[in-house]
Amino acid sequence: MFTTTQEASTRPLVNASHSVLAYPAFLAGHRTVQEAMEDGYINTYLRTFLTTTGKSLASMDLSDDIEETIVQLLNCLTNPDEGDSLSRLCRDGASKLQAFVIPTLLDRLERGKDISSLAFLLAAYGHYLQAGVDDKGQDYLVDEPQLTDGDWAMLNEGDVLSVLAISPLAPAHLRSFPKFVAPYKSYRNQIACYGLAFSLKQTLCAFWEEEAELHKGAMA
Repeated sequence: MFTTTQEASTRPLVNASHSVLAYPAFLAGHRTVQEAMEDGYINTYLRTFLTTTGKSLASMDLSDDIEETIVQLLNCLTNPDEGDSLSRLCRDGASKLQAFVIPTLLDRLERGKDISSLAFLLAAYGHYLQAGVDDKGQDYLVDEPQLTDGDWAMLNEGDVLSVLAISPLAPAHLRSFPKFVAPYKSYRNQIACYGLAFSLKQTLCAFWEEEAELHKGAMA
């Protein structure tokens, strides 16, 4: 897929894409990467995320070739032989999100950029931690070695915002950003009440509306 040099440069992008894919797809009832990539909405969400955040996730060495890098990554994930387990990609999500997603979220919040796809990802992750059952009614076990007993006690109280205070994510102080908290809570409620697919459609609509406004402003 990539040369040794490219692998080092794209590692943040690859790791982030795995988390972006894993939680929505797993909650939708998929269990392999190939199955998830065959879901049109999941596939579109991953493409949207990589397109909007790819340049900030990849190293500067790849900034000029980010579109080609994204195409290569998506081709790898859509490979018919790609049968990787989503449960493996879901494992230790707190550490992965802390390292590869939260910095991008904080950067976009600081710059006033759209964060709907990131709020949706954190909402999906939060539901994954606290629900224990997917959209198809299948129970699952969560493997999060970095979470403490105190973290689990807090999560078990049921407050959707408690996810933002677990040990690996707490330093980001995400609760202090109203622009993030509002869509995060909205997506959590949507996923709990209507399922992952409905909420995913909502976040894609939010992104497309934002892009349309930006395009309109650029043309004015």
